[in-house]
Amino acid sequence: MGTVKYMRTITIIIGVLGLVAFSILLIRGSSIDYVATVDDEVAKLELDLAALDKASLSKAEAASARNKITSRLDTINASLAASKARELSPAQEQMLNDGLTDLQQVLLEYQSTLTALEETDGQEFSEPDSTTIEAIAQTIVDIQNYLDIPIHTGVFSHLDATYDIEGVLVTLVDGRAEEVVAGSAANKITQYFGNEIDVDLNNDERLDRVFLLTQSTSGTSTFFYIVAALNTETGWLGSEGFFLGDRIAPQTTQVSQNSSHQNVIVVNYLDRTADEEVSDQPSVGSSVWLKLDPQTLAWGEVEQYFAGETDPSRITLSMKPWEWIETTYSDGTELVPEKPESFIITFTDEGTFSVATDCNAVGGRYEVNEKQITFRDLMATEMFCTDSQELEFTQMLSEVQSYLFTEKGELVFELQSDTGSSVFK
Repeated sequence: MGTVKYMRTITIIIGVLGLVAFSILLIRGSSIDYVATVDDEVAKLELDLAALDKASLSKAEAASARNKITSRLDTINASLAASKARELSPAQEQMLNDGLTDLQQVLLEYQSTLTALEETDGQEFSEPDSTTIEAIAQTIVDIQNYLDIPIHTGVFSHLDATYDIEGVLVTLVDGRAEEVVAGSAANKITQYFGNEIDVDLNNDERLDRVFLLTQSTSGTSTFFYIVAALNTETGWLGSEGFFLGDRIAPQTTQVSQNSSHQNVIVVNYLDRTADEEVSDQPSVGSSVWLKLDPQTLAWGEVEQYFAGETDPSRITLSMKPWEWIETTYSDGTELVPEKPESFIITFTDEGTFSVATDCNAVGGRYEVNEKQITFRDLMATEMFCTDSQELEFTQMLSEVQSYLFTEKGELVFELQSDTGSSVFK
């Protein structure tokens, strides 16, 4: 039902914006009378929405109002095919620009009315024709590119933008949104978590914002998503949310330092192994590399191929969690983790670090002077674990003197007095 509601919302919004597409395509003929037709349609739409805004509608009346609004879209759809490939004069472009601004203002002013109309209980809707929706959406994009007209969002903070979370549009108000879950008394709460960074995602010389959202109900699950808000000339435009996991432990969010990447975001966090319960404390370091498509506002994963193509000078300590692989001492002794992926060290740019071990969680501060590194102020939880390698690992950290990165994308700690080295990946 959520998908139907989401698609119907798109239908109404595209239907309103589609009036502009219709007007532009028709005006590409020779008759200026179409401008008056557009003005008339916008005026009628505004009157219809104003009447709905003041009315207390029954379910039947709400259904009728929805049909009235969407019938405009049907009329536009039937007219699109016969109205293409015509030119606009500068005067016509200006008229349409003004018409687009007026129409967007109407849409923003009555956005709550349209939402309320969509959320009327007890209605069953059929899926709209996705082919038609895609055609209209592409037509609008083509026209915007032709006229260089941006979409006016009217949103002046990323904390008030609308985001697509699992196919449902969620509009934040000061970083939070709350709605009742259908069929229950529970509330679904979506809210700003943090870990934000500013980066120009669409190369328009404006800094956009990437950050984490959480979504939870009255149960125990807390789902984490990475989202972006594009900082456009006319307001903040929210993206799709990319699901990271349930009750993970976020570490850092940053721009990839891989020289082959452009505007790739790296999200580092602690998760669980496949055989662990979701209630277990997350301790396994995980990273995901993501790139936003500025047109669709959808995230795509970027595969990592460090070996053989990494420039060590571009790698940093804080770019990802590092998994301990082995420690080799100068006397030939080798120490490897008995539980793979159990020892993960994560650095922040603020001079702190945290370590997930096979027993306790360890943390502290670190200092770097060129390639010299010192770990200090180590603290740890105080669980007792049999057959743990935690002591050997923390002892190794206390002996680290310097570090380097390899072309395979590895982090190597050199121990004091050339007594050995530890490799992380």
